[in-house]
Amino acid sequence: MSTSESREKKYKVLFFDLDRTLWDYRANSEQTLKELIKKHSPELIEKFDEYLSIFYDVNESLWLEYRDGRLSKERLSTQRFIDSFKRLGVDAESFVEEFSVDYIKESPNKTKLFPKTIETLEYFKNAGYRMYLLTNGFVEVQKVKIRDSKLEPFFERMITSEEAGYQKPHGKIFEFALNIAKSKKADCLMIGDDLESDIEGAQNFEIDTVFFNQSGVIHNHTSTFEIKQLDELKMFL
Repeated sequence: MSTSESREKKYKVLFFDLDRTLWDYRANSEQTLKELIKKHSPELIEKFDEYLSIFYDVNESLWLEYRDGRLSKERLSTQRFIDSFKRLGVDAESFVEEFSVDYIKESPNKTKLFPKTIETLEYFKNAGYRMYLLTNGFVEVQKVKIRDSKLEPFFERMITSEEAGYQKPHGKIFEFALNIAKSKKADCLMIGDDLESDIEGAQNFEIDTVFFNQSGVIHNHTSTFEIKQLDELKMFL
């Protein structure tokens, strides 16, 4: 994109995913889980790395079921710990309910963001872009994350799948977001880490996309832009 095109500001509204795009889910989750293992079952700390790998696998699988409407929010919250401890060969019946409650309570308080997050958001806020968060996460959890991570002031609003009644990649959540922003598709850009939920979902709704590929995964998808660091957004905005 040329300098003149950049000055014309093709995009006016930026939709950001939250988890794994701005808020470092892996780092914050790992810190929380380690604290909770030490609290509830300290003898398992020597197996923490194995547990962490299992948990990520189980959690990802169950989130997909939740996204597709095959699992309730309440069931997801506890089942991911029941299943992950079971796969580790641990009888967690005596503490798993409290473990689940503690995770929901403690994890959102963690505040590690990806590098250059605040600086990048400040840049676009000062440049006059209108910014929204667009997330599939639980409302009460996401509110704490953006408050404690000091993200809230940068965004006009956080739009959640619970509020919209649909989850990314469903087109209805993007339609809902567009109506909230009172904007046209051509003026909007979706920035996210999930190739299906964020990128395909937005593209199918004819909104341009930025794939935040921080870990450098190899893929066959197409997006309007692709970045490894958030401040690379400045190159084409």
